Amino acid sequence: MGKQGIVVLGAGLQGTCVALSLAHRGHAVTLIESHPAPLRAASLRNEGKIHLGFVYVLDHSGSTQRKMLEGALCFSPLLDRWCGALPWDEWRSDGFFYAVMPDSLATVDELEASYAALRLMHSEFSEHELCNPSYLGQQLTWLWRRSGNQSPFEKRLGLKGFIETQEAAIDPRHLSSRLEQHVRSHPLINLRCGVRVDGAERRQGGFRLYLDESGVGSIFDADLIANCTWSDRARIDETVGIPSDPSTICYRVKHQIMVRQGSGNRPLVPITMVQGPYGDIVPRRDGQVYISWYPECRTYFGKLPPSSSLEDPQHAHAVAERSLTALQTLLPDLCEASIVSSAAGVIVARGTTDIEDPQSTLHRRENFGVKSYDGWWTVDTGKLTNAPQLGEITGAEMSGEAR
Repeated sequence: MGKQGIVVLGAGLQGTCVALSLAHRGHAVTLIESHPAPLRAASLRNEGKIHLGFVYVLDHSGSTQRKMLEGALCFSPLLDRWCGALPWDEWRSDGFFYAVMPDSLATVDELEASYAALRLMHSEFSEHELCNPSYLGQQLTWLWRRSGNQSPFEKRLGLKGFIETQEAAIDPRHLSSRLEQHVRSHPLINLRCGVRVDGAERRQGGFRLYLDESGVGSIFDADLIANCTWSDRARIDETVGIPSDPSTICYRVKHQIMVRQGSGNRPLVPITMVQGPYGDIVPRRDGQVYISWYPECRTYFGKLPPSSSLEDPQHAHAVAERSLTALQTLLPDLCEASIVSSAAGVIVARGTTDIEDPQSTLHRRENFGVKSYDGWWTVDTGKLTNAPQLGEITGAEMSGEAR
């Protein structure tokens, strides 16, 4: 049986950020992860977009846009604070173009009205409570503008509009690798991988964790715990009496597909197709291209976490083939592309219907954040974008600092 003052459950980006925030304040932390290594699941298997709020036009209240913008402006300054200056210029993509599809759930006028409101929100963040705002190593100056360049797309498609933005993605492979190195070498962080949390219980003065490591059970006592697990968070919370509302939670499986363009094709630009169940294109600096076509690469939607394995290579390759075929009809410069890899990741969010429904609460991501229950913190990340900000909030609260 072990004893540790502070334990963080889950070494994805969220748990890693909480651990780094605590260690930066001088606290020793045990970081427990069920996978064989940290930052290998949802934190790695995504397009890496650090959202400024453009995707969430269908939240007419503006709440989601504000939360995304705030999280995005905290993203790189907080990671730089904990890890030292990171090479954002090397990891950052070019700015995204937003392609308004023919059957978009929002008109061009509606999109531009939302983007104009987003620009006003950005002007309010000149002095931020957490850090001096910047965005992935650069300042946001113009944010978005109309573009007449629709050349990447098949001309017969009939796009309704094409909008250039300063929104960017980071390469999650580089970010995950660098943060793993930092966590493993940090003298105040004890990383334990390959350890499943079967459950927990509240005891006088703290908590008892019931762990499973390669089939061998153990007990670990802690004073304070932050639950930053992803698809397992609700289950673990319930073992200490923290209720969840399963009727509002959905689990989706979406594949991260990497391809390489043919040698005779023009280089692509980062693209997000809006507004609805379409796709994204994100060229990486090593010549690979992340592609996503939602009707094919989203392979599961349900109220419970997926029960089947996410590591079926034949299934993953078939998903990649279908997604690439669909995108080749839209983007001619993908016609000679070859598949490099395909891997599934889980998305946890609040919603009972998928994104083709304009009323789906998946179009609203304002109801996430940090909740505390007398020594136990549970962190609903919402989006990758918000992980450092929520990590800093959690670390401050666990350190006894006023929120």
